[in-house]
Amino acid sequence: MMSKVATLCYLLAAAYATKFVSSFTTPTLQSKTTATTSGNNQGQNYNLALDLLLHPLRYSLYQPNVSSRINTFLQSQTTQADVTNTGTTTTIPDIIGTVALLVPSSDQPSKFGSKSPVQPPSYREAAEQLARKIKQFSDGRIAAQVVTPSDVDTSSVLNSNALIALGLTTPQDVQFLSRTFRQRRTAGEELQSSTQSLKMCQFAVDCGDNNYAPIVGPYDEANPSVVSEIAPWSDVASGKRLATQMKDLFDKQTSDEFALALMLFFNRFIDKIPWVQHSIDVTWEKGLGNVEEIYNMVTKCGPCITKCLADENCKACIEALDEIDTRDQVASYRTVVSYESELLRDFSLCILQKNNIFGCTAEVPKIPHVKPLGSFRGEEMTKDIAKGIMIGHLEGCGDAALEGCKELDVSWKVACGANVAYDQFPSQNQLFYPSAKGDSMWYDPVFRVETIDGRNVWCKRHYRVRNEKVPGTFRFSVLDNGVTSDEFWTIVDVAEDLSWIVFHYAGAAGAVGQRYIGGLLCTPDGTLPPESEMEKIWDVLRSAEIEPWELFVVDNDDTSPGALEAGPPPLDFYRKTASVIG
Repeated sequence: MMSKVATLCYLLAAAYATKFVSSFTTPTLQSKTTATTSGNNQGQNYNLALDLLLHPLRYSLYQPNVSSRINTFLQSQTTQADVTNTGTTTTIPDIIGTVALLVPSSDQPSKFGSKSPVQPPSYREAAEQLARKIKQFSDGRIAAQVVTPSDVDTSSVLNSNALIALGLTTPQDVQFLSRTFRQRRTAGEELQSSTQSLKMCQFAVDCGDNNYAPIVGPYDEANPSVVSEIAPWSDVASGKRLATQMKDLFDKQTSDEFALALMLFFNRFIDKIPWVQHSIDVTWEKGLGNVEEIYNMVTKCGPCITKCLADENCKACIEALDEIDTRDQVASYRTVVSYESELLRDFSLCILQKNNIFGCTAEVPKIPHVKPLGSFRGEEMTKDIAKGIMIGHLEGCGDAALEGCKELDVSWKVACGANVAYDQFPSQNQLFYPSAKGDSMWYDPVFRVETIDGRNVWCKRHYRVRNEKVPGTFRFSVLDNGVTSDEFWTIVDVAEDLSWIVFHYAGAAGAVGQRYIGGLLCTPDGTLPPESEMEKIWDVLRSAEIEPWELFVVDNDDTSPGALEAGPPPLDFYRKTASVIG
């Protein structure tokens, strides 16, 4: 990322938007000549504004043509892809690359799952789930294999595009790792010397004190090139930036961020990965595309930019987002909710949702396919029963509620969740209630946020919920800080006495190019169910391809310092009007 340049562009956009944008009638770059010859000074104003905007980018946005890259460093393994049935056709995803996850010969506990309600998984257990997560994030286009140094066949550690070693510390394992890294490095150097494109990656994570210098594409930390310093637009410089970012993501020891790191590598050096294909950041990798994006921001959303950057809170949010890769959903979402305001919503609504300045798209993920609960209390699942299950324990829902409803001020509270970006927030309240019109419902999550600057505040959202064809599945939609999200929810299972429920969700925010998946274990009071129930619940989660160690336990303590600072949650903020008028 070019954070200094990006910040300057935002500030310039604010400075010139009000002065020039109001007089612009030129929707495209091609109309510049027409504006210049218009008989007044509109053209001169246009040229001056555009020149000032582009000046800091003149030398920074050159990027060599990369379309001539040929041959991969390592040929993908011949792998039988999972078959996806789309109703009338059967699709076999093309495998674009491979990952080898190298784990210890003798298993030992990993550092994954530190915030989960269960013991940490072994490295092999963690790697097996990471392989599934890689498949999910890549739509089945990246094949991952778990290997140990003592396996009979270890060829994949040399033949895979990416090799990630996890927790190797014994002398024998370290010797194997060092030899393997040297062999891959030597092979890579030979290919680079023949001017072929290098599409490989290798990292050692939690492998003791030895320095196993990573390789990301053409960048090799052990043999750094001066090009990475003097030509920030080059592939080797891109690899260097990505190496730092991937290391940070790996070190967080979560399955989502681990898979994200690998998606970023494959997207940059092998083939486009929809999960991370789009970016709303100013980057060296976009080249001249940055110019068009900045121009469109100024000409289409100048007043919104000016108002946002004139406000300290809104400006602080833009500057904070400028310092991160917004494809990192953990960092970006926490930043947005720390500064959310009407000005930020209007800013995002204009730039992202209404005008899609960055040309982003995203579809709701189809993998994994999660089967909804088929029956409840001995009856086949119906849409009315599913609605009652969602309503759970919320008071005042009349006949729509099921027997066993506790008439509480919430439907459910999240005890733990499996998405690292959204399920770590404390005090997570869920309200599901019928719409006053039609068969749809409303869903109001109300959750507490510990902001970047240390405050505790309440955040709330207002989703429209519609039935999908299969009972127990739903389509959710919401406008979240100016960006529309579309989600597919599934009731995976629920206790007959409504003492717990497991949801799975898959969503997309098309205007920012983000996709996400996750799962929730909810209870009436937000505490975990009794131990006697947990093994069944873990099996339910596994049926949705979620391992218990991936969960994050939610702090629902109403007497904690953060909860007391935030004050009472605004649970009825939307319900007091929505249940009456819509």
